[in-house]
Parts: sequence; C-alpha cells; structure tokens
Amino acid sequence: MIKNKKDFGLGVVSVLIAAGITYMSLQLRSSPYVGDPGPRMFPLIGAAIMFICGVALIIRPEKESKAFLTPKQWKSAFAIFGVYVAATVLLYLVGFAVTLPIIFFVLTFMMSKLSLKEATPKKRAIKSLIYAILAGAGVYIAYVVLLDAVLPKGLLGL
Repeated sequence: MIKNKKDFGLGVVSVLIAAGITYMSLQLRSSPYVGDPGPRMFPLIGAAIMFICGVALIIRPEKESKAFLTPKQWKSAFAIFGVYVAATVLLYLVGFAVTLPIIFFVLTFMMSKLSLKEATPKKRAIKSLIYAILAGAGVYIAYVVLLDAVLPKGLLGL
C-alpha cells in the first residue's frame, strides 16, 4: 500500500520527464569534434539527476504527507515570482546589462532577511548593493569581455 501518494506521484512524474528528456537529448546530433561531449551532455546529466531523485521518492517517500507550503512561504514564493516577472519586463525594456544588477540587488535584499536577521535594513541594503555591483560586473566581464558574447539590448537600447 502506498502511504504517501503525493511523493509517489511526483516520483513517477520525475522518472517519466527524465525519460522524455533523455529521449529528446539522444535525438541531438553529436559534436563533430573529437572528445567534445556536444549538446547532449547537460540535458543528460540533468535527466540522470531527475531520474535518481524520482526513484528515491518512489522507494523512500516521506512517512506522512505535509502541507506543501505554509501561507508565509506562499507569500514569499509569489514575491520571488513577481521579481522574475519584473526581470522579464526589464530585460525587454532595458536589456541584460542594466537588468542583471537590479535583479541581483532585489533578490539578495529579499533573501538577506533570512540570513542577516540581526542586521538593520540599511546594512542589508548596502551589502546587497555591493554584491549586486560585483556580481553584475563579474557576469558582464565573463560574458562580454572574456567570451565576447553580445548581451541582449532592450527596446530602449541600453
């Protein structure tokens, strides 16, 4: 008898999705370069991890079913989802280089409530701002300078 149907169902769905990802990944062409894993590698690694987690849920589910999220957790999840929606809009309007530090700042500031509970909002904001500037600059340097990639520009051309 299945004790926790939610975990069992999630495990089965995870295994099926992993099988689908594996099937679709195997349809990709191999790399023409010797020793290059090609475009199949990352999807297959992700599918393997998903498969292992799915099997683990089927074999060893939680003893009892718990509430998925508390009301406070739902509120936090919707807030983060709202940030991602705002990121999409910002990417469309102002482009990648402007959006990334803004989103880094907002998400870091939101998460700092959990990690820096004793810090004042001003101190959390300063730390988040420093992180956003450094991380944004790091991503910019990695992609634009080192990889010579062209970052998407928004409607405003920034």
